[in-house]
Amino acid sequence: MRLFAAVVCLVVSFVAAAAAAPDWLRPETAYSGTRTMKAAGHEISGPLHYDSGKERFEMTVEGTTQVMIRREDKGRLYMVMPQMGIGMEMKLGGPQKTPSPEDYAALEPEALGRETLNGEAVTKYRVEAQDAGQSYTVFIWATDDGIPLRMEGATTEGTFTMELTDLQRGPQPAELFELPAGIQLMAMPGQ
Repeated sequence: MRLFAAVVCLVVSFVAAAAAAPDWLRPETAYSGTRTMKAAGHEISGPLHYDSGKERFEMTVEGTTQVMIRREDKGRLYMVMPQMGIGMEMKLGGPQKTPSPEDYAALEPEALGRETLNGEAVTKYRVEAQDAGQSYTVFIWATDDGIPLRMEGATTEGTFTMELTDLQRGPQPAELFELPAGIQLMAMPGQ
């Protein structure tokens, strides 16, 4: 499960990295789809919505629905458990905080070529990065309008993949990116 938690963090990191890299992976359009993450024998899948630097990803972990809402405009990431009426608020960027675009602005992707994935024309990129003294390589397949359809890579703890299927381009309802009513927010310790 430790690797899976690391993968969730990596996905958040690379989504943040996308915002820092307007020339290669900044989504230019709003969209929705189904995100599936696999690592260490675990799989989590759920609906994903993106619009103008705002993202919502819903997943079920051990029978509990969890909703991640990332708001670049507020510099915040929220992890919400609606069934329990609670959520955690985390700042984007800086030490002891959730990654922000500025944390990954120096990443330089290498374009490896063109492919077709899930019926979409994509460019495959390789990104070399370091986190906590460990280096890793991630491959990212992105559409011409900057939507990451697939990520895969390996850390010293194992391999991981993230894939977006059922892609639908178009505006997303604004309320998806707001905290549900009645949620009691707690600040992430150390922030």
